[in-house]
Amino acid sequence: MLLYYGVLESEGLHLGFKLSEIEIGGKITLHISNDLNHMDMDAIVKRGIDDHLCIIDICFESNRPLNFNNVKIEMEYTTPDGIPYLWRTVQVSYCRSQYVLQTKNDGIRHNRRECFRVGVSVTGRLRMIGNGEKKVMVRDVSLSGFAITDRKKELELKVGDEVRLLFEDIGHILDLAGQVVRIEEHEDMVIYGFQIQNMCKDLSSYINTKQRRKS
Repeated sequence: MLLYYGVLESEGLHLGFKLSEIEIGGKITLHISNDLNHMDMDAIVKRGIDDHLCIIDICFESNRPLNFNNVKIEMEYTTPDGIPYLWRTVQVSYCRSQYVLQTKNDGIRHNRRECFRVGVSVTGRLRMIGNGEKKVMVRDVSLSGFAITDRKKELELKVGDEVRLLFEDIGHILDLAGQVVRIEEHEDMVIYGFQIQNMCKDLSSYINTKQRRKS
């Protein structure tokens, strides 16, 4: 029997993005984990039933139905304009030859401090207002920010400075506008952390790909 989770406005829960707002054919990502392992699995919304229940096609080849018991599942969806939403309590069950996805609450926008950050380690081009363009090492990136390494200590950026970072990695071309929010000075380098200021459509796909390759 499928258990339907209702959302009560009287409980004061935040009303965010609903499953019914995801268009048919929209791609979602399931973040599946237990105490030892983590993996991401893409899926396609096949048919909506209501605000917290839909039918999905899972993008994973298997000779038998997948079992999602005893795992934690979170679901991520990025809107066409690049805004990521996260559902923290998700259940997936196999019923009548199809996968049924249920959510407990509406999706909420990512808390920027909780965005998963992936290592990059490729050379990028940093464009600075009034200071031209320099090659930098891209240290890591998340849906909300990125960091670069300045081993020559020549950038001399300050908190609040705005830049543009362009780099290419594993077939993705990223163009990120950022504002300096963190500076870490070390003996042999300076690490700058930036908050992303623009919408980059390829960013979510890039991060998901990096996560899958790491797992």
